[in-house]
Amino acid sequence: LGLIEAFNKDTNPQKVDLGVGVYRDDHGNTPIMRAVKEAEALLLKNETTKTYIGSHGDPRYGQVILPLVLGAESPVLADKRASATQSPGGTGALRLAADFVKTNLPGKGIWVSDPTWPNHLGIFHAAGLELSKYPYVDADNRLDFDGLIKAFEQIPQGDVVVLHACCHNPSGFDLSKEQWQRVLEVVRERGLPPLVNFAYQGF
Repeated sequence: LGLIEAFNKDTNPQKVDLGVGVYRDDHGNTPIMRAVKEAEALLLKNETTKTYIGSHGDPRYGQVILPLVLGAESPVLADKRASATQSPGGTGALRLAADFVKTNLPGKGIWVSDPTWPNHLGIFHAAGLELSKYPYVDADNRLDFDGLIKAFEQIPQGDVVVLHACCHNPSGFDLSKEQWQRVLEVVRERGLPPLVNFAYQGF
């Protein structure tokens, strides 16, 4: 967020915005996609109440989003082992997840990639979690997959590992399908609950 402020104050006409990952046109505007406008119009047309929707959000949203994220044929859905909760944005979702870990996995730590989205550090610290880092980018500015796997093989059983599903923030280095399979193997072997930060899935 500090980068956004610095960018706005910079008078260099050739500046490049490396802050928030949103699309901007040549005039610096973030246009609203036609599909979003149409969806908003449908919501306004079809809404029937302004009453409270409950602490977990609109249950119909959960019914639609779970098959989208997990797959309609997911055995997790068939076994009724998944649920959905709406939150005020991604940061709010991460804080809910952090509080869930603190409450339900007492004494367990949380591991984030090095580097990671800087807000991760404050969110997890504020929830009272013991925070550690695993390697992600090496000294030559490349994905350090070997370092990641070696670290995962040493993380105490039951500690939570935070993974970026795509668009790793801030490196942009994403894992290949084969690398994800290896991560899955180690996470299962070591009993490491994954917390998947699934930002930008709409794009």
